[in-house]
Amino acid sequence: MRIAPGGVKQKTQMGLRALAAAGAGMVLTLHANAGAAPPPNVGMIVPGQGIGPVRIGMTTAQVRALTESLPCEIAVAYAEGRASRLETNCGVAYQTAEGITVGLDGSRIWWIHGQPELTVPSNFARTRAEWLVYRGAGIGFRVIYAEGGTLIQAISIFRGTGSPGVTRPPVVPPAAPPPAVGE
Repeated sequence: MRIAPGGVKQKTQMGLRALAAAGAGMVLTLHANAGAAPPPNVGMIVPGQGIGPVRIGMTTAQVRALTESLPCEIAVAYAEGRASRLETNCGVAYQTAEGITVGLDGSRIWWIHGQPELTVPSNFARTRAEWLVYRGAGIGFRVIYAEGGTLIQAISIFRGTGSPGVTRPPVVPPAAPPPAVGE
């Protein structure tokens, strides 16, 4: 990271690649232990509910009380004095139960969540990016398209509609078993 004018931290492209590589190794380990508890010091991202200890519906005072204990910043938007949207740009510090975290390749999103209900362009500095929004679950992912792939740049949580917008077709068993080899 480097400090830009005004004290804003900016990740370099090389830093993003290193973060993605580090996160990819961690996710492979987590995927092999599906259902196991997250690694120590990793806050869970729960769609429609929260990021780490910060939850949708908390008051400003409740969020502020947690600020010092967070491993990295969580951006909070408020409606009627309560947290209504949370966003993290931190890789590895927060992850979903499936191991999705900022800094990883975005293909995991489609594999786990399917087609997004909504895509919103979010280009910046001549870089193509978009928010992939899953309203039913209450989660969104900002992905950056570059160098033949995607990179998760941010994850957002909001109150979901409760009705999944992505339905997978049912798996129908075959009418008859396939023929044996050589028949």
